[in-house]
Amino acid sequence: MPVINDLAFVRRVVRELEAAGMVTWIFGGWAEELLGLAAPRSHHDIDLLYPAPDFDQVDAFLLGGKWDEIVAKRFAHKRAFEVDGVMVELFLVQDSGDGYYTDFWGRTRHVWPDGVLGTRASGLRVASTLALTGYREAWARYQQPDS
Repeated sequence: MPVINDLAFVRRVVRELEAAGMVTWIFGGWAEELLGLAAPRSHHDIDLLYPAPDFDQVDAFLLGGKWDEIVAKRFAHKRAFEVDGVMVELFLVQDSGDGYYTDFWGRTRHVWPDGVLGTRASGLRVASTLALTGYREAWARYQQPDS
């Protein structure tokens, strides 16, 4: 029976990551829904912000084999894996000392607004409204560069 990507499933994924030492913030469509920026809808994945200096802890966790990494989505700024057939993407959010940023493809830096990690909704850590809307506006600039 296929897993339903509902709020209970999101909570489970976040809880299991946290139990393994990886604290995340909900991002993307789920965050927009939780903050009332988008109407409830069916979700095909889970996007999470992962504040850390690197992906070392995530990579070690994925080597454990609990969840299957999506190797085609392994980049300096992102890791992806499947949990019961649902794709989960982690976006690396690094701290410059002056604020948070994500480097896309080593060529485009997205500077996150103050408070990006300061919001809670439905008892979950969620990226701020300003972070969501700012990223949505800049999204096209962050797509994979031409080879």
